[in-house]
Amino acid sequence: MIPDLIEQYVDTGKARYVYREFPLTSIHPVAQKASEAAVCAGQQGQYWEMNEHLFATQAEWSQATDPAAQFSAYAEELGLDTGTFDECLASGEGAVVVQGDLLTGESLGVNATPFFYINDMPVRGGLPIEAMGRVIDYAAAGGPIPEIVPSGPDWHMRGDPQTARAITVAFVDYANPESAEHATEVLPQLVEQYVDTGQLVYVLQPWSEGEDSPGGLAAIAAECAGQQDQGWEMHSKIFANQDAWATAGDPSSHFADYAESLDVDAAEFETCLESEEAKQRAQAGIVVGALYGVPTAPIFLFNDGQGQDGSPSIDEFKAVIDAILGP
Repeated sequence: MIPDLIEQYVDTGKARYVYREFPLTSIHPVAQKASEAAVCAGQQGQYWEMNEHLFATQAEWSQATDPAAQFSAYAEELGLDTGTFDECLASGEGAVVVQGDLLTGESLGVNATPFFYINDMPVRGGLPIEAMGRVIDYAAAGGPIPEIVPSGPDWHMRGDPQTARAITVAFVDYANPESAEHATEVLPQLVEQYVDTGQLVYVLQPWSEGEDSPGGLAAIAAECAGQQDQGWEMHSKIFANQDAWATAGDPSSHFADYAESLDVDAAEFETCLESEEAKQRAQAGIVVGALYGVPTAPIFLFNDGQGQDGSPSIDEFKAVIDAILGP
């Protein structure tokens, strides 16, 4: 993934890539010395070359009791002054830098590798370049850090957080048939039995593969209706009519018709469809998914740590929610 990240985002000037050492010595005892070797090579302007070489030869040195001799040989292969390199490695000079990186990482909550920060957004574990790219593009566009469960008033959240003991976070794609099945058949029952009775908070995280995709355009339309307190009404209309707009050449005309049937200002709605704010919010769900390891939609997460993918039946939802609520 890293070579693709460098090629597509760093070399094109879209992102700056900063690397920090974080050796997990409890798992890999010689990782600390390898990090020091990279730092010492960096003193001679060859940090990235040594970094790449260490990963390429990991099987050679990772089982050694003392890999310093191998690191010195790598330094020679890279054309470094081996005397200066060996002195840096033996003196502990590199260890000071590595310790500083470790302390910085720990202060930010890093406890495993790989671990990325894209601006202030933590990304745990490796991601496909497509998912990583979406987060980078979102951050570069100035998108705020999205919350998996909104901390304040937000149309994406249904239910009373003061009384509810169960939470469902729904990652749904407006263009996905399974998402439509959930929205039209299961969600109304969840609302009646759990949301309206104060037992469940239901959080919608729209999943968009891009602002110009059919699902992305639908998500933007829902956002714009939501700005006029008609988000759930638009949500229902979009899913109820998925067969009509998802294959249309111009799905936006369908969304305009749905908006006209609702109590929204048509001009304000049309202006919103072109706004960067609405486009960013429509991408926030997939960014939240990347931050929390959600690979696709539909997926439903619960506050007891369980997850359900596809389109679970109402009975499957009830089994999880009732277990959370208890007797």
